[in-house]
Amino acid sequence: MKAQEILSVENRTFRMFQTLYRGVGIRKHGLALLSGPKQVKEILRDFPDRCEGLILRKDQDVFDWILPDNIQRYRLAGQLFRNLDIYGTDQPILLVRAGRFPAWDAEEWPEGCTLFVPFQDPVNVGSIIRSAAAFGVSRIVLLKEAAHPFHHKSTRVAGSTLFRVPIFEGPPIRGLRRARAPLIAMSPVGKDAGRFQFPPTFGLLPGLEGPGIPAGVKSEVTLSIPMEPGVESLNSALAVGIMLYLWRRGVGEAGKTGLTGVLPEANKINPADGNPPPALIREKERKHAFSNKETSRYPKTKRRAQQSKPKSRR
Repeated sequence: MKAQEILSVENRTFRMFQTLYRGVGIRKHGLALLSGPKQVKEILRDFPDRCEGLILRKDQDVFDWILPDNIQRYRLAGQLFRNLDIYGTDQPILLVRAGRFPAWDAEEWPEGCTLFVPFQDPVNVGSIIRSAAAFGVSRIVLLKEAAHPFHHKSTRVAGSTLFRVPIFEGPPIRGLRRARAPLIAMSPVGKDAGRFQFPPTFGLLPGLEGPGIPAGVKSEVTLSIPMEPGVESLNSALAVGIMLYLWRRGVGEAGKTGLTGVLPEANKINPADGNPPPALIREKERKHAFSNKETSRYPKTKRRAQQSKPKSRR
């Protein structure tokens, strides 16, 4: 296909390209820009049907790139290309299709994790999509509050994983209701996620950056990640990545943990006294949820005193 040359800042196609760095422009045109040679080549190789065009400098060659014949090439004057190359890669920029995502069907629940994404920071959205693809979630549901996953800050983190996991559009976070599968919420205050037995099918809901889970959103259980005293919270996307790891670790040990189709009884609160069941009560000697380091019931000063006590000689 013959390349299209763009030499003027007033060119309509160039002006359209400029709008694709914002969510409004992405939604309007159903297109997005991705940069970075590694991820551009990955998407051209693995998802050529999602590729619309390749944007190059006028004097740039791509002889070592395998380009499908249906990919339109755009050759831009040097300064125009630099205006679009906001990350300074000096490499071709990929134009991809980013149409509307299908609507989430709350009545259909594939086995595994349905991950709800409310994050308003596009970097967090890209990070969580990458983690979701890495740990094999069944689908992602973007809530109304979420930043567009094809925002340039999101695509820079997510790369080709944007096309490796099904993505759906969902309701606002306050519009979530209990459905046919358990909804598991994430919060700094909740049950120890490292001791939780995930059901085979469930929805995972992290809170908004800052305010967390709004009041009125009902879930079957709330999980937290144990942290050292003095640390208020983890980065939202990092916390979700840890939670997904714990889930996948449990799936790998399913034969030993005896997962069932409902929320396990061992994970439920005793309605009589509001206390966790014995399976969730911390022992005096406990292991940290995310390391092999054991935490003693003795204060550090006492342990050090015991360790420093000289041994008797025979």
